[in-house]
Amino acid sequence: MNLDFDDSTRMHPGVRKQERDKIRRLFINHVDRKLALHGNAPLNRFSIKCKDDVGPAPLIGWISNVLNRQVSELVLDISSHWNWPLSSEVVACETMVQEFWESCSVSSVTLKRLTFRFQQMLQMLNENPKSVSFDTPNLTYFEYSDIIADKYPKVNFASLVEASLDLQMTHDQINKAKFSEDGPVDLEVGTMVGNATDLLMGIRNVKTLYLSDNTLEVLAFCCKPMPVYNNLVHLTIKTDRDVEWESLTALLKNCPNLETLVFERNRFYNPFAFVFYGLLHKHGMNCGSHECLCRPYEEEDIPICLSSSPVKVIKILKFGVICEDEDMDKMMEQVEYFLETMPNLEQLIIHYETYIDEDVEEVLSQFQMVPREGLTKCKIQVISDNLSLSST
Repeated sequence: MNLDFDDSTRMHPGVRKQERDKIRRLFINHVDRKLALHGNAPLNRFSIKCKDDVGPAPLIGWISNVLNRQVSELVLDISSHWNWPLSSEVVACETMVQEFWESCSVSSVTLKRLTFRFQQMLQMLNENPKSVSFDTPNLTYFEYSDIIADKYPKVNFASLVEASLDLQMTHDQINKAKFSEDGPVDLEVGTMVGNATDLLMGIRNVKTLYLSDNTLEVLAFCCKPMPVYNNLVHLTIKTDRDVEWESLTALLKNCPNLETLVFERNRFYNPFAFVFYGLLHKHGMNCGSHECLCRPYEEEDIPICLSSSPVKVIKILKFGVICEDEDMDKMMEQVEYFLETMPNLEQLIIHYETYIDEDVEEVLSQFQMVPREGLTKCKIQVISDNLSLSST
């Protein structure tokens, strides 16, 4: 049995406060009735998506109810005006309500898929949860979006195969990490401003991993040492022009069996269009050196993580759709450098956001001319909505 609840179809910016309160009450009553109707029948999937804050009590009750019914897949997509959307300790066999919005512990031997997406108001991003634990030995899929906790006392993901993380620092942590009285902080000498190491170590056996641009910053400022992901074969990175790549360089060095690397771009909205920034990153202290993914200033220096990279496939999503020709040139140069230096690369797939066929042809032609002496032959494919071209 699957139960899916979503209040987003009714909750929109134009709804007045009085109407929102009514919709919220109706939504809570609807979920309560549905859960009561089915008694203690086992559940395969329970999904709750709350665009509006329903408060802690209903949420805790729903989660405890379905965990006691041995749910296999749990999806929580919660917006909250409170400091912490999920409060208390939620255990498969019982519920212990302690301090609201301070700790979260999920323990279940039946849970196989778990999705936590906590969306907090911007003004609330000033404190960290005190403690977050996961004792889910049979979990195979884990999606988690939240501010990093002060500690992760227990992280049991013995069966985890796929994980998707969007971890964030608080505003204060970001300021401490990136700036000091003397100016920007050097990542190599900067101290950690939080500690998500136990959580990131806990997922080290995954085969498929998605990391947001926020998580790249958490890896840089809140994780030491960098975990070794021996089983990882597929890595997706969301990039942003305001995020440095030092942590990505270190991460790739610790993925000895990685086969597929995907770059997914961030986007922002302006009055004229959605603008995507992929492969663009903030230049840090190591940019231009042999420790960076971008082309070094000295041509003879080759980044260690690229020259020894096991990656066979690179996918770049939403290539193009950028503001300036200079940005396009930087992205082209980055892809060319991948082709020049990655010895095992067999396939490059680029999804080009353009309606002009000549653009696709020009990009493919330019990449075909990149020298790859002594390297594995690479099939290059450029795909747009109108055209798909490939070459080896």
